[in-house]
Amino acid sequence: MIATQTLTMPAEWSRHERCLMSFPARDYWTLVADFEAARREWAGVANAIARFEPVLMVTAPGSGKTAKAYLEPSIEILELPVDDAWMRDNGPIFITNANKREAVHFGFNAWGEKFPPWDKDEKLAGLLLEHLNIAKRVSKMILEGGSIVVDGEGTLITTEQCLLHPNRNPGMQKSEIETELKRQLGVEKIIWLPYGCNSRVERQL
Repeated sequence: MIATQTLTMPAEWSRHERCLMSFPARDYWTLVADFEAARREWAGVANAIARFEPVLMVTAPGSGKTAKAYLEPSIEILELPVDDAWMRDNGPIFITNANKREAVHFGFNAWGEKFPPWDKDEKLAGLLLEHLNIAKRVSKMILEGGSIVVDGEGTLITTEQCLLHPNRNPGMQKSEIETELKRQLGVEKIIWLPYGCNSRVERQL
C-alpha cells in the first residue's frame, strides 16, 4: 500500500485534542545552560498553551512533583522514562485512518546518534500511546517529527539534509524513504528541499 484516501496526516493547524510536551530532565542542561532557567522556559510555554487547550507533560520517573511546582494545575503530568525534552521529534506522529485516530511510532536515534543515551526516548512514543489508548503503527525508519511538515491534503515537505543523511537511515534509498512516508502517513506528493537552513555549520548536521 502506498497512499489511500482514508489514511491522512493532519496539518499542524488542524483541530486537535491536546498538546504533548516533555519536561527537561537531561543532565547536560547543567553543562550548556541554566537547568533552572530551562525548566522555567518550558513551563512558561506549557502554561501559555494551557490557557487555550489541554496539555500533557511527560516527566522522568520521580520528577513529577518537581514539574508540578512549575506548571499550572490544569496540566496533566505523566511520569515515563525519558532522556530528553524534544517531544516534537521523538513523540508519536498522529494520523487518521478511515476517520479513526491512530499514530505512527517511528524509530529515533537522537539526531544521528549525537546525544547518547536515547533508548528511553526511542521507546517513549509507544508508552505514551498506551497511556492514551491510541492504536499504534510501527515503522523502523528513523524519522524526527520536526523534519517533516504536511498540509493535510497529501503533500509533505522535508529536506535531503536530514532524511538522506547517512546517520539516519544508511540502508535506505531515497525512493524507499518516500515509499515508507507514503505508506505510513498517507501522503501522495513529497517535496524535497536540499537544506533546512543556509548555515554551513548546520549543513553538516
